[in-house]
Amino acid sequence: MFSILAEAWGSLASHPLRSTLTALSVTFGASVLFILMSYGSDVPAATGDMLHRMGSTEFVVEPERTSGAGGGARGGRRIQIRYDDLPAIRGACPSIAGIAATYRPTRGQPAFSAKRSWPWVVGHGVTSEYAQITDLRIVDGRWFTPEEEVYAVDVALLNAPLAEGLFDARSAIGEFIDFGARRFTIIGIYETEATFSYGLYMPYTTAMDMGDTGGRYVSSLAFEPRSAEVAKRAISEVRQALGSLYSFDPDDPRALDIKENTAFIEKVRGVSLGLEWLVLTIAGLALVLGCLGAANVVGIAVSERTAELGLRKALGAKQARLRAEVLAETLILCVGGGGLGVLVGAIATSSLGALELSDDARLAPSVDGNLLAASLVVLVITATLAGLPAANRAAGLDPIEALREQ
Repeated sequence: MFSILAEAWGSLASHPLRSTLTALSVTFGASVLFILMSYGSDVPAATGDMLHRMGSTEFVVEPERTSGAGGGARGGRRIQIRYDDLPAIRGACPSIAGIAATYRPTRGQPAFSAKRSWPWVVGHGVTSEYAQITDLRIVDGRWFTPEEEVYAVDVALLNAPLAEGLFDARSAIGEFIDFGARRFTIIGIYETEATFSYGLYMPYTTAMDMGDTGGRYVSSLAFEPRSAEVAKRAISEVRQALGSLYSFDPDDPRALDIKENTAFIEKVRGVSLGLEWLVLTIAGLALVLGCLGAANVVGIAVSERTAELGLRKALGAKQARLRAEVLAETLILCVGGGGLGVLVGAIATSSLGALELSDDARLAPSVDGNLLAASLVVLVITATLAGLPAANRAAGLDPIEALREQ
């Protein structure tokens, strides 16, 4: 075995420039594959993080009317979710990380600051978990505390357009507004994706004194699954819990309006996974083409050594020996170039580190050892198959014809 490798190495060393350039073509493909494997493996996780920060795992439940389907309740009965049932709902849904209630005491009314007014403002009473569950972004000030919710303190957060409308360029933090015959202290400014609504958030208990129903029934629920993988299970648990509490068929499509985006999450994850495999496939093809180039160069070398190989065969060299030597040349070029490519790729990813895609998302390099080992096996198989034609041609030479061509 050692003598075969020595012969193959000697043959490659007799043409150093050609051998080096051939090996470098494989090195390039292997380094590109390694780098893309390192960063591509984190694409689905980074996509999940981006979706989470965008509030993609938030689901909103709005009670509607029953359809009468399934025999669970008479048709047209309005579902009313009681505020006092929140602990029971939370306990019946182990797949949710948190749940928050929203109460809208009125459809909208004016709001007044010391110097200005705004004609139409929607007030939302929410429980303290709301900010963590939704995509609410507080850009100034703070969220209200659980203690402020317990004692129904008159504090509020304004959305950015409303704060600008009421206070212009001045900071609204610590200022007062009159809304719904109450005076609120502004403790925070928030932003949401909705650019058309002028609204404010207050503690749920504060809003209870402002509506006709006293907040006994929530306007909507917002909940967050523990992970995207259990989102569908969480939705099913919420439906089952509410159906059991309020005597309607959980599968009634009209009883609850659940604004869900599991299909969107799955599609985005599917696309990101597909892109990852597409990129890896392209890089793998670059590596295979490098191996084919190496085999082609070895084939040219066999043509140049026709007389030498014919003479060796005339002197008693076996076909298996000649075939093994030519295959060894191909494997040395491909495996050696591939190993160097892995080293170059490792140095490159170590130097680049994590790639910052945005303020909220980054790709951290990591290599799956099993995938790397599988790539090495594919490299060896590809190099062997690519080198077989030249090896068989060398082994099948007719010594007389080979020497005559010389």
